[in-house]
Amino acid sequence: MTNKLQRRDFIKLGSAAGGSLILGMFLPQACNTDTKKVEAAACDPLQPMPYLKVESTGDITVYFSRAEMGQGVNTSLPMILAEELDADWSKVKTDLLPWGVTIDRPDKPGFGGYYTTGGSQSVLTDWNEMRRIGATAKAMLVGAAAKKWNIAATDCSTANSVVTNTKTKDTLTYAELVCDAIKLPVPKDVKLKDTKDFTIIGKTAPKKNLSNIITGKNKYGIDAKADGMVYAVVERCPVLHGKVKSFDDSACKNISGYIKAVPVEGSDIPMHIHAGVALIATNVWSAMKARKVLKVEWDEAGHGKESTDELFKTFEAKSKNRPAIEVYKKGDPAKVNAPAANSLESAYAAPFLAHGTMEPINCMALVQNGKAEFWCGNQFPEFASPVLAKELGIDEKNIRINLAYIGGGFGRRLFFDYMLEAARIAKQHDKPVKVIWDRVDDIRNDAYRPANYHRMKASWDEAGKILSWQHHALGCSINLMTEGPDAKVIGDMTGGAMADFWYDIPNVKTGFTHVDFNLLRGWLRAVEINVNVFPIECFVDELAVILKKDPVQFRLDLLSTMPKRVTEFPFQDPQRIAGVLKLATEKAGYGKPLAANHYIGVAAHHFSFCPTYVAHAIEIEMLAPKKFKIVKVVAAVDCGIVVNPDGLQNQMQGALAFALTQALKGEITVTNGRVLQDSFFNYELLRFNEMPPVEIHVVPSTEACGGIGEVGMPTVAPALCNALAAAGSRPYRLPLKKDGYEWA
Repeated sequence: MTNKLQRRDFIKLGSAAGGSLILGMFLPQACNTDTKKVEAAACDPLQPMPYLKVESTGDITVYFSRAEMGQGVNTSLPMILAEELDADWSKVKTDLLPWGVTIDRPDKPGFGGYYTTGGSQSVLTDWNEMRRIGATAKAMLVGAAAKKWNIAATDCSTANSVVTNTKTKDTLTYAELVCDAIKLPVPKDVKLKDTKDFTIIGKTAPKKNLSNIITGKNKYGIDAKADGMVYAVVERCPVLHGKVKSFDDSACKNISGYIKAVPVEGSDIPMHIHAGVALIATNVWSAMKARKVLKVEWDEAGHGKESTDELFKTFEAKSKNRPAIEVYKKGDPAKVNAPAANSLESAYAAPFLAHGTMEPINCMALVQNGKAEFWCGNQFPEFASPVLAKELGIDEKNIRINLAYIGGGFGRRLFFDYMLEAARIAKQHDKPVKVIWDRVDDIRNDAYRPANYHRMKASWDEAGKILSWQHHALGCSINLMTEGPDAKVIGDMTGGAMADFWYDIPNVKTGFTHVDFNLLRGWLRAVEINVNVFPIECFVDELAVILKKDPVQFRLDLLSTMPKRVTEFPFQDPQRIAGVLKLATEKAGYGKPLAANHYIGVAAHHFSFCPTYVAHAIEIEMLAPKKFKIVKVVAAVDCGIVVNPDGLQNQMQGALAFALTQALKGEITVTNGRVLQDSFFNYELLRFNEMPPVEIHVVPSTEACGGIGEVGMPTVAPALCNALAAAGSRPYRLPLKKDGYEWA
């Protein structure tokens, strides 16, 4: 196919003297930049848009502008570009593109950007751009070869970084062609490959830089160093929105390496941070020792009254009322005239959750002479930069953020509270200050996934046809935390799976009620989709059981008559949902005789952020009335074209472990405004010995790429709960340990 570059265009950077062909993708206005001026800046850091460097040494570097936090974008995105380039993959290096100020962005002069990583969007968003860059570079290299041989470009072929004259079989390597290629104009039209001709995409590729990760050579935010660097740890108010009344650091001064203590003001929207006192020292151990002997008097400002036990009582009471916000309506459930006996009402609940990233939160900051520089891992620097500039009273173009590999994000580093905290500390010191959170800090000061509660109602006719469906979700709004009372969208759990309902029921009504709670809330892997699939897929299963219908066939029947609703929900495709459900249940042996005390539960969904569809079938063995063993987990996924099968397997397995943590034991509780959990001893993650056997099956597809990073989570908890229900005891709240379940 031919792809005309209309919305964006290329700008060529590089020179014959430099011996490199450097291509980047920029907005069209950037192409008006004087060519000589641009070429002279070729060695400067570029704004974070995907680009490519082909050197006369034969080295090929593909730069990516998405946060690498274990999901493998440092491999999958370069694979896309390398495919169109016909590069020798074994010689392709990858690197994180610096985020900063170099070439002007027309929409934001003097400023770089476009680094946001979240919503399983990286491959989906960068698919076309990466292909175009690769195809354009290849066209220029082929053009250089054709000119040397005095033949038409159509008489050339490419493979493994080599151009071949199809008539004479002469060859030229990309390395030999670079200096000639950079003299050619950048083509406006490029031909992209047909999917059947892919040689890199769809083939397993080990993660780039894997050996560095394994051997500890990979550099993360916590590894950042700078000349004159000092360390800081913060004693934070245990209650959000409390204040420091007074502090005494006299005992700290007896500790070797201790420098000083500085106050840290708390903040409100858009980024809440706890007020506290920062202990600055020449090393982190001295700072931690100083924190232990620091004396602080807190003013809790009336906020130390929050309790999660009371919150869930409030949820339950308010769930019986009309939702505060109507989210979605089809037909009118209120007008359905069904006998009382033909109805079911259930309630499901799930707690606050911490992210539990392996790399604790950290940030190094330097504030000097009207400029500020930060070193850390972050998923959303575009969100952080203007707030940091306002906080420090400087021009945003004087903010520099040095991004690093992230040791686990899961949405936690979409927030930048830790960067704002570091800025407030660093502006009180004239050297780079590295703020380190320990695990206690991390668990007790997280941006938690909101607790949530769901009241479900449904009715049916005498033939067992579902006539109405109502879903009242209650939770603590994230948007009210980041945007305040003027937030345009109050119900963060109103999107995704609740509104984007995928079963054919004639009368549907969904709504949301916010219940305020003084605890920092943020986005966690799969966000509202993960929140809503749990009650939806459990309640569908309940209905199947009460109607004495097979749970799988019941779902397939509801999907079979559901039309695509591309206007309302672009990624909804009931038949692709049915496809993964059939595949998962087939591979799990659903419907076949099972061993004694063995049961299978299922769940399926579509991911409303991208065109991906997932189903899980989980087999358990009941060992006692509330004790079970997970025998096997079978997942089926349809994500369109698969870039890297190895990456897909890794992401689905990781999502399973993450989701089982939530289903089995993940819970944050609050008493007197204080988070009670403080480590992995009482906020447990899934352990190696608890990981069950898992099979992941992929639906072959040439459909557009979907995401994979989050999609494997939402159906795990409901599939497990549905298996327990098949065994005779349905759970209605998570985690399962809350209701006395045990697992072997």
